[in-house]
Amino acid sequence: MNPTTSTPKNELGNPLNILRTLRDEVRVRIHLAGMEARERWEKLDRDAEKLASRAEHASTNAIDELIGKLERLRDSLQAD
Repeated sequence: MNPTTSTPKNELGNPLNILRTLRDEVRVRIHLAGMEARERWEKLDRDAEKLASRAEHASTNAIDELIGKLERLRDSLQAD
């Protein structure tokens, strides 16, 4: 993972901040990606929006799982 684009939990502290940052990063990269990545992004973005809208009730595990999925998508979009 590129150290300039990594967002370890201890850097941002709040998992919801990590989630927002990852969503922003993926949004930027998705413009350069193909249809498969776009479809993966759309599903993850819907999940993130649902989770964020009910964040006070969301479990830490659900947030951590979504963060992991977004990180994997972001990393798969890395420019070579």
